[in-house]
Order: sequence, then C-alpha cells, then structure tokens
Amino acid sequence: MMKILLTAVIALLFQLVLPWWSVAVAAFLIGIGFNQTGFKSFLNGFLGIFGLWTLLALGISVFNSMILAERLAVLFTLPHGLLTILVTGLIGGLVGGFSALTGNRLREIMFKKNDIVVEEPASFKEISEVERIS
Repeated sequence: MMKILLTAVIALLFQLVLPWWSVAVAAFLIGIGFNQTGFKSFLNGFLGIFGLWTLLALGISVFNSMILAERLAVLFTLPHGLLTILVTGLIGGLVGGFSALTGNRLREIMFKKNDIVVEEPASFKEISEVERIS
C-alpha cells in the first residue's frame, strides 16, 4: 500500500511540471527502488497511476459538470461519460505498471547474485599437471 501511494504522490509531483509521460518515470523509480516480485511491482505501478489518473479525471469532470467526459463518450461511442474516466485510468495504469515492471527487471539485472561458478573440468587440470611434469 505504501508503494502505491508513493508512486501516486511522486507521479503527481512530476505531472505538475513535466509532461504526461513523467508518470512512467515515477513508476520506474519505485520499481527500481524497492525489492519485490515482478507481479507486485507491476501491480503497485498500475494501481498507483490508475488511482491517480482516475481521481484527477474525475475531479476535472466534476468541475465541468461532466461535459467533456460526455462528449468524449459520444466521440468514442461509449454508453456513459464515466467510462471515459475509467479508460483514462486504465491507460495510465498500464503505463505505470509496465514502467514499474521495467524498473524491477533492471534492478534484478543490476543486483543479480552470480550463482554460476565456472570451474575447470578435472581433465584440464590433469592435462596441465602432465604438461608441467614433462
């Protein structure tokens, strides 16, 4: 829950001065900053940006009496203006989710434990010892 709220707050602050795609940067930073599974990372990014964009779109629509949402619903042949708000949140959520997942995968690559140990096969050791003797 904390990561969802942190994603939303950072994205909101970024959106005050940067373009719409800055939400991807915010979700990416949260994805790279916290150690979690890929699914949880995607879910945190998705829910944080989905909630933020849905609330922002709902706030804008309430202040203009849902005029813009209704007109967009007609344009996209949707039955109600609230669906445009949910579609807005869904698009933002997908951007945030995939950005957080990308950050998570980059973190895994950067901080990967090296489990593979390369050793010489025994036959090479024996050959080198035979060469040293001769």
